[in-house]
Amino acid sequence: MAGSPAPYEIIRTQDICAHTGQELAVGDEHIAALIERPGEESLVRSLYSIQAWEQGARPQSPDRLFGFWKRIIPEKEDRVQPLVNDDEMMDLFEQLDEATESKQIAFRYLLGLILMRKKRLLFEGSTPASEDAPPELALRQRIKGGGGPVFRVIDPQLDDQAITDATEELGRVMNLDSAEDS
Repeated sequence: MAGSPAPYEIIRTQDICAHTGQELAVGDEHIAALIERPGEESLVRSLYSIQAWEQGARPQSPDRLFGFWKRIIPEKEDRVQPLVNDDEMMDLFEQLDEATESKQIAFRYLLGLILMRKKRLLFEGSTPASEDAPPELALRQRIKGGGGPVFRVIDPQLDDQAITDATEELGRVMNLDSAEDS
């Protein structure tokens, strides 16, 4: 993966439950899931009502769940809304903590960089690679009053240009720069 930017195009679907086909209304809490399809480079965002998700609705094989987060359908506005807000992005970052696949590890690493840019995570230090472990970053969640949990983030060792390109692409496809920074 070093030296090559990973494609992170995310295809946004309509505000309809992927399991029931029912439209989700403004204010409805639901699960947004990123789905990986075999042979496709892009991820598809599908929505599931809380009830469908709690009853076990998930992407069907051969599709695979890449990551998910809880969100609420926002009010319609003239400006483009981000695919995920800062809290949802933090939830997705935490949910990918157990990721073992290289694409998910790189995605989490890039989310960590974006969350540092948004001042949600603070750089605490790094650990070089060893025989038994890859290099890691230590990032502390910024919370009022100090403290906050420290997250270990595997560094997929992308080169500087790959990080810049992939972070910009991730920000663009997730509409992160269209919303005000928190």
